[in-house]
Amino acid sequence: MTRAKRSAHEPMPTLVSIGTHVILSAMGAWGSGPFDNDAAVELLDRLATSPSRVVTKVLRQIAEALPGTYIDIDEGGAGWAACEIVALSFGYGDTETDQADARVLDLAARLGPKREHRTLALDVLRRVADRSNSELAMLWHEGADGEQFDAGLQRLRSRLLAASAGPRQHAKPRPGDVFALPAAASSTDLVVVQVVNSGEVAVFEGICADAKAVLEFMNGRSARRLPTSISELLRCGRTLGNAPLRKELKARKLYAGESGAIESYVLMAASAGSARPVSYAEARHHDEHRHYDASAIVAIATGAQSVARVRSPDEREAALGANYAEKWAARRHATTPGPFGDIPALERWLEWIAQYGIDNAVRRHHDVAIGRQGYGRPKEDSERRDYAFAGVVALWRATWSREQWPAALAGRLPSRPDDTLMLVALPTARTLADRVLTRDAELRLIWEGAPDNGAALRVIVASLQKALAE
Repeated sequence: MTRAKRSAHEPMPTLVSIGTHVILSAMGAWGSGPFDNDAAVELLDRLATSPSRVVTKVLRQIAEALPGTYIDIDEGGAGWAACEIVALSFGYGDTETDQADARVLDLAARLGPKREHRTLALDVLRRVADRSNSELAMLWHEGADGEQFDAGLQRLRSRLLAASAGPRQHAKPRPGDVFALPAAASSTDLVVVQVVNSGEVAVFEGICADAKAVLEFMNGRSARRLPTSISELLRCGRTLGNAPLRKELKARKLYAGESGAIESYVLMAASAGSARPVSYAEARHHDEHRHYDASAIVAIATGAQSVARVRSPDEREAALGANYAEKWAARRHATTPGPFGDIPALERWLEWIAQYGIDNAVRRHHDVAIGRQGYGRPKEDSERRDYAFAGVVALWRATWSREQWPAALAGRLPSRPDDTLMLVALPTARTLADRVLTRDAELRLIWEGAPDNGAALRVIVASLQKALAE
């Protein structure tokens, strides 16, 4: 089969996390490490809510799939990153590359070593490395970096095997530990911070001029609790001792987070555990859950920076529109608003079906519709495939005009599956057609920037929904 070439280092539209903000980037997050791909970026954001549940789901999805199951690039990228997190949770980092940053190390520490995860990860690595069924491996070996990719997986496998001896033990900061950060690079003035728990500190307002007077400085002084990487702060500062936490610093504090692309929010502890969905009206009254590094903590202590709050849905959508107005204008020029309006993307989808079969395509889109598989939205390329599937189902039912199918692809409409599979395909198509106009859909965002404010898209989607309902 002739594959549409997509290099493992090619820029791709992707969701990128900045703090807890998720924005669309025109540059894919691609590099040589397990966390240098789009799917890994999204996985790290998901891990903040429930590390064990997310890692288990990602690993089982690959490890428990039937032999020969195709693993697409997003599944493979997430699986690779999850395996690395598991190795780190046992204390076995990659000493050759040392690519794990403080955020990754904190997530691994929260995950903790689990025998099931290590066993699953070893099976996942085998499947991700298999070029016959792993798109990630295929793409790495299309260029000159295939050996580098294989070597990285082999090192990771060796570390996971070594972890069978049990987790490595590391000293951990204790609640009440007090340490100081330099207020400026050339200054002896200090910013005082106290550990509240494994992922949260209390930042005391102002500057302390004398390390010997820290306890007196802390007495009665206002303090602001913030989520952070304790290990990162310790690398930037020095420990001064331990003091009892004040009562108000022991109370449970909830932080707000932006979930999804535009209109979803959650409240969570600093550890990101016990997250629950809330409305913006509730989330806006809480400090935002984001990673504060040493420089941000110093700025907050000295009054140079405010503690962040979540953005409103309108602000989030406006930010996307402002950042990607030019890109979306180019997409409107290159495509049309119908389900078959991106011919190159449609051809890639048809090539995939030709290789793996329409039965697999129906099951994959069904898994997306019910949430068993998914992708970060907004993401036009993935949305286009689901939109095209909904359109094809309408054509199979003969309730939508065959004239909707592009003349350039005449004779390439996928064959209708049997009646049993159509019982799965139809409700799947209805769900996916409805999602074209949801607030977090990039297709909607693209076409609402057109002179007709998206009227053409809404007309086509309404026609498709009617065809699927009949």
